[in-house]
Formats: sequence, structure tokens, C-alpha cells
Amino acid sequence: MASLPQSPAFDLCGEEPEQLESASGRRRSSRERAQSKREQSDQLARLVEGEIIPRLMLVHSQANVEERRPAAIALGPETTEKFALYTLSSGQESLLAIIGGLLQQGVSMEAIYLDLLGPTARRLGEFWSDDQVSFADVTIALGKLQQIVRELSLHGPVDSGAAANGRAALFAPAPGEQHTFGLVIIEEFFRRSGWRTWTELSGAIEEILAAVQAHRFDLFGMTASSDERLDQIAPMIMSIRRASRNRDITVMVGGRLFLEQPGLVATIGADAMATDAKEAVLKAEVAVRQLARH
Repeated sequence: MASLPQSPAFDLCGEEPEQLESASGRRRSSRERAQSKREQSDQLARLVEGEIIPRLMLVHSQANVEERRPAAIALGPETTEKFALYTLSSGQESLLAIIGGLLQQGVSMEAIYLDLLGPTARRLGEFWSDDQVSFADVTIALGKLQQIVRELSLHGPVDSGAAANGRAALFAPAPGEQHTFGLVIIEEFFRRSGWRTWTELSGAIEEILAAVQAHRFDLFGMTASSDERLDQIAPMIMSIRRASRNRDITVMVGGRLFLEQPGLVATIGADAMATDAKEAVLKAEVAVRQLARH
């Protein structure tokens, strides 16, 4: 197990994270492995490849929000490995204490999200793929990460100047997507940039339509990992445009499906695709400014 040499942040918990065999409580039995393997593999693909690996669609760089300070430590693979083990064996308060220590050492909040939490979620998926932990263990650990994002959101800075412009965004998963950890981070980063944000985690089209009818959104963002329900995405986007109080709403998509098949962006009627975090927020900001001039 890799460790962070002389890293006081990881000493805040008072002990080393447990090895995977202990952290998960047990390895999956042969019977467990055989049961519903195909279903779990599909769920994991949605979780890791569809929402986490695609570079956290629409997440932005806070260069103008936070003062850049040199970090005392680098958030590399060793950090990710150790923090992933902690998410399996430690409680939320211990995880928050670790993050607090990293922030005190000069690590930016942006780096916490993009270089720690995102890669940690991906590493958890790899633990499951390598048959080291159960799918339930991964789900519980990701739940802890989601709660951490919510806790951090209570204390983060907001770009008040941007907020004064009234930009608003709605995020939702594509039909059939099961996990929404990526959307939690998306909303948090847009909020930190001054956007008013909403998420419809269920992905239910009736709930999304109700939201765009009730509020004026500048942006609708959606992630998709699989083409399993591709035939539902284009009608969904068309319905959103028709129902939206903002007839010029920008539709941006991201995720493994569109990274692998960028030609689908035009086919489904979206305006743009985000291939990485900085490009995504830039496109969102540019689209809003261009529409404001017309």
C-alpha cells in the first residue's frame, strides 16, 4: 500500500487505513461473484465510466475565485490510493479531517475536487473490477464522497459578481443512468462560479420538464455513459426546449457515450459537448454571453 511520506494531513485520523481485505469486511464469495455479475458490471460502467472518468463534465477551474497557493504536497496516485482506502474503512468525519488538513497545507479546493475526489471515485471502481471489494462497499464509499461534497459546499466561496448576472443551470442524468456522484460535483463547481444550480437526480423527464417550466435556465447539462437508451435522449432534449421558459436554453452533454461518439451531439439536438472541465465551463460562459448580446 502506498503512503504519503511525512504527510500530517493523513495523520489526523490517528491510524493507517486498513488493507482492502479488512476494509471491505470480506472478499466476495464465488457465489456472490456469479450472482448478477452482468447487472453489476453494467451498473459499474455507468458509475465509473459514465460520470467519473469523463473528467467530471462541466466542472470548472476556479482561477478567478480562489487565490492560487503552492500546495505542500502533490495530490498524485499515492494520495488517491490512500484516500480511497480511507473511504472504505473510515467515517465521514475522519475523511473531512483529512481534507481539512490538505486545505491547511495549501491544496486548493479545486484540486480537492478534481485531483482527489474524482480520482478516488475512479479508484474505488477499479477495486471492484479487480475483485477486491464488493459492489455494496463501493456504493457506500461513494455515498461518503457525496456527503463530503455537500459538506464542503457549505463553506466554499461563491463568485458574487457572477451570481449577480443571474445565470442558472439545470443538470440531470440521461435516461437509464443510475448513479449521480458526478452530478453532485458538477452542481457544486457551477455554484462556486456563481451560477444558480439545480439537479434532477432521478432523470425523470416529467420532473425535468416541470423544472424548466417553473424556472428560467440558461443551461441544461446532461451526462450519458451508454447508448442503451439513446433513442430517448433526442426526444427528451426536444421536449425540454419546447417546455423551457427560456427558448434559447443551451444544451450541453458529456460522458463516455459522447466522448466515444462525438457525432451524436448534433444527432440528438444538443448545442455542445464538454470534453474536459475547463472547456465545459468556457463553453457555458461563452454561450450565455453570446445570447445576451442578441
